[in-house]
Amino acid sequence: MSAETRAHHAMAAVGGFFGLYALLTRGGTFGSSETSNLIYLVVSGLDGSWGAALVRLGGTVSYTAGIVLAVLWRRRGRMRRLRFGAILLDLAACLALAWIPPETDPILALYPMFFVTAVQWVAFTQADGFSCATIFSTNNLRQFTEGITEYLCDRDPEQLRKFRFFGGTLVCFHLGVTWGWWCVGRWGIPGIYGCLPLLVLPVVFLIPQKGLAGTRPDGRGGLQP
Repeated sequence: MSAETRAHHAMAAVGGFFGLYALLTRGGTFGSSETSNLIYLVVSGLDGSWGAALVRLGGTVSYTAGIVLAVLWRRRGRMRRLRFGAILLDLAACLALAWIPPETDPILALYPMFFVTAVQWVAFTQADGFSCATIFSTNNLRQFTEGITEYLCDRDPEQLRKFRFFGGTLVCFHLGVTWGWWCVGRWGIPGIYGCLPLLVLPVVFLIPQKGLAGTRPDGRGGLQP
């Protein structure tokens, strides 16, 4: 397994922790995706709940701002720096989230997570030739299932490699969920500090990847992002 893949899997554990933390501490709100937030944004507008709609619109702006920042960073051909920057932003978000009071509107409380998970998604969008998110699992589950099904039908070694890669991503994501569940159960909102040790591993794996300094602005070249 390459260092790039290990870093990707380590960030999947961070993504799992973030997802679990948001769900358990902020009223079942998933802070790593905009799908439900956008649906409720429309519903709030249809209901005439303009205050709630504005809060949810702010969450969407936070998420898209993270994507814009990461893409601009990537376009400068500095994928390696983007990845380290994403890790630092995750760390800063952990420190901020721990101090947001429990009575805060759950969407408003997750603005830092909306922003940094969007950056993480762009920074860790590929590894080992596969497009793979580290902040949610639906497509990863599909790719995992496709890989093993295709391999059993044709015995194609590339499909077995795909199965193993996405399987490893899913395992690491849900190990992060498990660790997050323990931390939140023990410490509540400050349990986000439990994510900090998880952020050390991708740094260790990324340090030897000198080739990423020459990554092209489209995110390819050298070691594939």
